[in-house]
Amino acid sequence: MVRLVAVAAVAVISTACSPGQPAVADQHGPTAIRASATLPDAAPVAPPTPSSAPPTACPPPWGVCAASQANGNFDGKGQKEVFSVSPIRATSGAILDWLLEVDLADGRSVSARLSGLVGARGGCPTLDAQYAVALGAANFAGPSRDLAFVEINHGASTRFGMLVGIQAATLRLATVANGAERCQRVFPFSGSVTHGNGLACGWRDSTQVLWVRQVANHPPSDYAHYDWYQATYGWQGLQLYLRSLEHAVITSDDPRFGTSYAVACGSIGM
Repeated sequence: MVRLVAVAAVAVISTACSPGQPAVADQHGPTAIRASATLPDAAPVAPPTPSSAPPTACPPPWGVCAASQANGNFDGKGQKEVFSVSPIRATSGAILDWLLEVDLADGRSVSARLSGLVGARGGCPTLDAQYAVALGAANFAGPSRDLAFVEINHGASTRFGMLVGIQAATLRLATVANGAERCQRVFPFSGSVTHGNGLACGWRDSTQVLWVRQVANHPPSDYAHYDWYQATYGWQGLQLYLRSLEHAVITSDDPRFGTSYAVACGSIGM
């Protein structure tokens, strides 16, 4: 039986930590995994300072300029379709935006610009998206249709991705709809020796769920014990609703440790 956790819970767990800064829950106990990174290691790399130099086709510091693809059943009709990400360029060759598009089996296409997908809406702030790379597609939200996992930014060791799917004939992002992390649309993954983040799909109580996980070095930073956190979300369309939150102190030998750095769903295993 899954224990439901009150939406009003206010403890904070950071998504990533710099060395010597483990995730810390407040006096009320661990209840949420933060969507926004607050510590140096998780902070996305700052864009370069504007200068008079002409724009380049593959601008630093990310150096991402290639198109990418993922195959999946995006419209739920059982046929494999191509999800593609490609740069939109100015006549100079500079990247102005990114186009995300699904070519449907019936010849139609559904597309959106990255800037539009990550823009502010419904009281949720704009995401910091610096590029787009399709990393794969899987049935994160259930067996009837797939979502694409798209990386949009990175920090020193933490990467950031979003889940993109078709809803009401448009491309939309999976979004946390309640709890302390309402508005979360970007999910951290990977990490360092002191911390890790990940997500995975699965089933709980006959319901398809998304697990958002974190490990962080447990004081006194002996690199042997870690605070482990897991938030379980249920799906309603592309909306995610918090079902439960868990916390434990584990060692690096615990099977929960490695999965807390990974993205795992269907054919996706990173």
